[in-house]
Amino acid sequence: MSSFILTSCANTNQDLSKEAITEKGNRTKYNFNPDWKFIKENPEKAQDKNFDDSSWSTVSAPHTFNDIDTFDDLSLGGHKGEKNQWRGTVWYRKHFKLPAKEADKKVYIEFEGVRQIADVYINGHYLGKNQTGFIPFGYDISSYLKFGTEENVIAVKVNNDRKSDNFRDNDPLVWNHEHWHPTHGGIYRNVFLHTMDPLHVTLPLYDNLETVGTYVYADNITAKNADVTTNAEVLNEYETEKEVTYVTQIVDREGKVVATSSANKILKAKEKFTFSTTASVSNPNRWYTRNPYMYKVLTFLKEGNKIVDRYETPLGIRSFEFNKDSGFYNNGEHAKLHGWGQKPTNSWAGLGAALPDWLREYTFDLMDEAGGNFIRWGHCAGSPAEVAFGDKYGFVTLMPGVSGESQDEGEVWDIRIKAFKDMMVYYRNHPSIFIWEGGNWAETEAHYKEILDIIATVDPNGKRLMGNRRSDTKIESEKYVTIEVGTEGWEREFAGLPLIESEYMRDEAPRRIWDKYSPDDNFWNNPNLSKNTYDIGSEQFAVGQVHHWWTKMGKKPFHSGGANWVFSDGPHGGRNPTEVTRASGEVDGVRLPKEAFYAVKSMWRPEAQIHVIGHWNYKEGTKKDMYVISNCETVKLYVNGNLLGTNSKPVDGYVYKFSNVEWKSGEIKVEGYLNDKLVVSQTKKTIGDPVAIKLTPITGAKGWLADGSDIALLDFEVVDKNGNRCPLDADRVDFTISGPAIWRGGYNSGKANSSNNLYLDTEAGINRVAVRSLLKAGDVTITASRKGIKSATITLTSLPIDITDGLTTTLPQGYNDGVIAEEPVPVHIPKMPPYVPGIKNRSELFTNFSYTGDAKAMLRTTMNWGKKAYTDLDQNYTVIPGYLRFAEYIRTPNSDTKYWARDQLQFIAGADMEIYVLHDDRVKRPTFLLEDYKDIGDNVNVGTVTMSVFKRTAKKGESIIMAGNSDSGVPKDSRMYTVIGKKI
Repeated sequence: MSSFILTSCANTNQDLSKEAITEKGNRTKYNFNPDWKFIKENPEKAQDKNFDDSSWSTVSAPHTFNDIDTFDDLSLGGHKGEKNQWRGTVWYRKHFKLPAKEADKKVYIEFEGVRQIADVYINGHYLGKNQTGFIPFGYDISSYLKFGTEENVIAVKVNNDRKSDNFRDNDPLVWNHEHWHPTHGGIYRNVFLHTMDPLHVTLPLYDNLETVGTYVYADNITAKNADVTTNAEVLNEYETEKEVTYVTQIVDREGKVVATSSANKILKAKEKFTFSTTASVSNPNRWYTRNPYMYKVLTFLKEGNKIVDRYETPLGIRSFEFNKDSGFYNNGEHAKLHGWGQKPTNSWAGLGAALPDWLREYTFDLMDEAGGNFIRWGHCAGSPAEVAFGDKYGFVTLMPGVSGESQDEGEVWDIRIKAFKDMMVYYRNHPSIFIWEGGNWAETEAHYKEILDIIATVDPNGKRLMGNRRSDTKIESEKYVTIEVGTEGWEREFAGLPLIESEYMRDEAPRRIWDKYSPDDNFWNNPNLSKNTYDIGSEQFAVGQVHHWWTKMGKKPFHSGGANWVFSDGPHGGRNPTEVTRASGEVDGVRLPKEAFYAVKSMWRPEAQIHVIGHWNYKEGTKKDMYVISNCETVKLYVNGNLLGTNSKPVDGYVYKFSNVEWKSGEIKVEGYLNDKLVVSQTKKTIGDPVAIKLTPITGAKGWLADGSDIALLDFEVVDKNGNRCPLDADRVDFTISGPAIWRGGYNSGKANSSNNLYLDTEAGINRVAVRSLLKAGDVTITASRKGIKSATITLTSLPIDITDGLTTTLPQGYNDGVIAEEPVPVHIPKMPPYVPGIKNRSELFTNFSYTGDAKAMLRTTMNWGKKAYTDLDQNYTVIPGYLRFAEYIRTPNSDTKYWARDQLQFIAGADMEIYVLHDDRVKRPTFLLEDYKDIGDNVNVGTVTMSVFKRTAKKGESIIMAGNSDSGVPKDSRMYTVIGKKI
């Protein structure tokens, strides 16, 4: 790269072009997804151009070879992911021809992501290896290609194996484990072929190519003006020098040019040079989370009057502040951030991780409907489409590179830090990214310096913050991180830093289970229920969402907000052996909403909202508490028109409880009031007997495309005579299908081996299946039937796309065409307790204390008899050994007896100290206790429970980490461990 930058400033008064330039130059972007050959084997010489692959299967990207062996096994519990998936080496090969007109161009191939390891060949020539699994990469294939009538072959060897069942032993790719992400291998994201003039703006593919594309940023932002700088790395691959005119146009949402700039330079043969110009945008439409206005920057390279290259870059003009005392501000407007962590695999039952882009947007559309404005990708980078959807929907994004949950060294760190740079180069122009995540664990001082050096080099003008989740485990972290990426919202670790939450509310509950007053659906009576970490239904899960949000973030004025963990159920790290997923999402594994979805929507949407949790189809004589979630000040509840209660005192800001409501056939109605005015209402009715099946298709914005990988979704509901969904229906529906398509099916969350079948149960009256297109277009007819009710038939038509010689210019489609409407400011925010900066509950010994359990742990001083042992049990310490008296101690919540996570309780020793752990030996002793502590032979009674005393010595500054009580098989009525510290 050239070591100097040419700068030229311009504004709208310079009449370079009043209209947006429509010429595309010599650049073409081909969709390289369709029509690959695939084999689930590792044949020798499969990279050779003339290798015979005629017997291989035909597939299209996005593709995974694990779509048929996922969502089909009950979770193992203990935060272990789905292990029974095929792993090994496979091959993909794609035959294509390039028109003769492309012969003088540069040609690059771009992979948005291959899991896990990809070795790439072109016409038998080895191009290189990528082993990040989540970061886009590419190769220059120009010199190996044939043009015209001669065929070319791209071959990709893909491996998704790992070294060990123990994710700690999976070096160097520690993130390639089902503990973090299901091991869905394959070319699971888009592939593109770029052809361009030898004089061109480079691609932002730093891996292998070491090119950076454009860098666009806005500065001096006010309501009246913004200065927009465009840097563009330009490469002259000609053998002769070129006189280049560089032109930029800033184009608004309506297609109007609002600013232009230009520069001129003679580029020597083979020279790489970075142009830089700045233009002023008057009265800019700024990017807000509630109004994410997007511009685009068009960059052109001209030789004389001829445009030889055109490049497009997204632009969102926004300023922001994360304030340690008052939270997050977007262009000076305060906004509470609420949203989700989401796995970048985005697993979908029947599809695995291979999703067309419109399904990724479908998920964003749901998150937007639920009032989200924040996303944390965990713990690896989201896809290019998803980051762009973050721009479009106004989601502040916390963006990592690749990471597991460890402080890494050697080859692991080398791969991680390179991937971090590759990721930043690719994504740095996206306005939705506000924070770079250096890792999912604290780093050494040397590593922090490397991370900050890359940010300073790649994104020097982005003004973005950097944080590591669990940075509290390193005492030096505060010198380098600029935002605290919290771990559960209970405590603040760094008094001088702003705070954003990365993972809260890890409870799990399936969509199909309403409450204990409703029929069982293989849950309450499941023999594995006692092994569950969580044994709650949809109602308790929904109410819990409000409690966790309000107590951890919502009511804290200083707190910027945070990410609920996670948005969609998936086969990663589940803790409930009654389920085939980790059921911690607001939607299930096919994105059907749970009651929790409507609970968070009723808190987070800015408009007046109200939702009564549950249904209204109970048995005669049922009396139960009814919960209403609303962002109103007062809620009224009616049964069959009779007012049963008025509640103006919500719990946790949004929960209105009505006790002991007697069910009566008819309807339940709730009303929400603001300033004594009715602003919103909801009615739920008693639904009649099932009489018919109803089918509803869902496709992308442009329909169902016959590209070999597009998906059509089909919702099937069982309804009564009035067409209303039967909320308690949970029985089998059988399907038949004819026409050019592949049945992908769906899943039943509590049953093994339910995916990929031509039958499926409804859950709470509805379920969803998927159908994949082939390369052949046509009509596909599907019939859904069940004995005793009316069947339903629907015909879906897949639409042809133009694929010539393996290439198409039809790019992947989205779900919503157009822009997202501006949202209002919130109608009502519950009153928050006052915040006084600087007042904190801190300890001399347990410094940087954090606890990631589901309930709160508390720091206390002067341990003695009569002191309360737990935060949620009225049991005191009675007789205690003298050496424990007047120590500092931690009250843990006994409700977390069965909760397990590696990083559950952590602190840094504030002095040389003795650490004591009191443990109930009816529970299997956890690994941390066996490895780091010694049983000293003493016992302490807590009520009727005898606790063994364990001890270790810690030096000042030492990081202490304790996992949960146990990862499985916790006996009933056993106790959570407690922790005591005494200065030496």
